[in-house]
Amino acid sequence: MDFFGYKIEVNEDHFIIDDRLVSYLKKNLKESRFNHSYSVAILSYEIAIKNHLNNPLKYFIAGLLHDVGKYVSEEKSKEIMEKEFKEYLDLPSYAYHSFIGAKMIKEELKIDDSDLLDSIMFHTTGKANLSALGIVLFAADKIEPTRKYDSYDLILDMFKDYRSGFKKVLIEVDKFLKSKHDEDNRLSIEMYNFYLK
Repeated sequence: MDFFGYKIEVNEDHFIIDDRLVSYLKKNLKESRFNHSYSVAILSYEIAIKNHLNNPLKYFIAGLLHDVGKYVSEEKSKEIMEKEFKEYLDLPSYAYHSFIGAKMIKEELKIDDSDLLDSIMFHTTGKANLSALGIVLFAADKIEPTRKYDSYDLILDMFKDYRSGFKKVLIEVDKFLKSKHDEDNRLSIEMYNFYLK
């Protein structure tokens, strides 16, 4: 299937990905991050399929590309954020790669799908009123199977009903961040208030 000008095929749960996308990912990601992104892509696709969401391949692409801004230097990231995303400069710097990645995807891959770009921009922090793609990508990024904790039940919850499963993921993410003494940012707080209150 041609998707945003890139060929993606699914053959009995085996994905055949356009060589240009694979090259782009390998150029921008370390091997471990590539493996994480591929795992997020597969999980996002499976959640979309099991919940009968439209365009499951869009979920796959979003998962595949969500971290392409991860290894842009701190200096360059700050420069781009100051120029392009000033309103998000107050967020923790670990969230900058989400915004940088969306910009890279739009400019370098010529993918200009607002829902896909928005889901990538907010996959780290979340926000209030996410689209279905935004919900699935946020959750899949946190619970994909190569993470170093048992997320099996959360994955099953997302398969059953991505909306109620997402709330369970949020509760676990909040607990994890609190255990790390990581302060919530304004977008995450808005998300928790929107979905959990």
